[in-house]
Amino acid sequence: MNKFNSHALTAKEFSKAIGISDKSRETYAHVSALFHTIIGGTNDVAHSNMLDAIDEIKQAGLYRQRVKKACKEAISRYEDFEKRNMEDMRNADRDKRQLYMDYLDSVNTRLEPHVFILHQSIKRVLDRKRIEDSGFKARIILVYELLNYSVELFDKFIENCPPCPPVNLALTYQPARLTGVRSAWREVEEALCKDCADINLNEDNNCKMAFDIIETKLVSEQGIYESGEAALALNPLEALEADKAVLQLDKEEHKKFILTDNQRKFLKENYQTKTNKELADTIGCGLTKLREFAKELGLTKNKIA
Repeated sequence: MNKFNSHALTAKEFSKAIGISDKSRETYAHVSALFHTIIGGTNDVAHSNMLDAIDEIKQAGLYRQRVKKACKEAISRYEDFEKRNMEDMRNADRDKRQLYMDYLDSVNTRLEPHVFILHQSIKRVLDRKRIEDSGFKARIILVYELLNYSVELFDKFIENCPPCPPVNLALTYQPARLTGVRSAWREVEEALCKDCADINLNEDNNCKMAFDIIETKLVSEQGIYESGEAALALNPLEALEADKAVLQLDKEEHKKFILTDNQRKFLKENYQTKTNKELADTIGCGLTKLREFAKELGLTKNKIA
């Protein structure tokens, strides 16, 4: 059977090759961006805490037999999703893997204090039940709850996605549904938290409140924006690409160009060393408009004596 190499196609070319209309392509691009920021971020928070918990298991001398096997299985299953997720970043029109990793780091940093509060809330529930090693066991339970939430959020996300024919979004994004990771971690929890079987965190107001805050931080527009800005600050070239898209949108919708702070800074720092064509391509404007921007900023080319 003949095959085409999807790696060699741009997103637009790939959409055309499989018969996606322009409207569906735009919808798919929007859904894909939300998917990688919301579901990708949620999965990464669960994964980061799982790795921390495995370190604690090793330090406690419990990383053996059934527990060791289940931990390895959980890691292996998550790596399958992570590999596919990063491939999406590399197969885009630009290689955005570093930008995306910085975004995920920012999500984890933002969520860290709130995950800590949830961990302490779970610990207090265990303390009231006089369960030994409550801090350690709370960590194990915390990871399961984060993984379980990631699966529930995935289902909710797919359920509320707009249709994008002929793409089946549920199948396309299926590797991100961390049921295999959750099942493996369930074995870890059952092995290490046998005396916690009757614990119901939904009955504790502090646990519910802590989780509500975590959910808000993961899915809110403000939270996504903050992590996106933090990632762009570490990747100035990607920031310029984002600004370039905004510039084009301004031109289409408002019939005018307005430079962002990043673009102004770029022009001031590079006007003497780059050609006008290079500058215009980076900013996303024509040569005539570039000269207008230069005049506004008081920029001139040094003449060779």
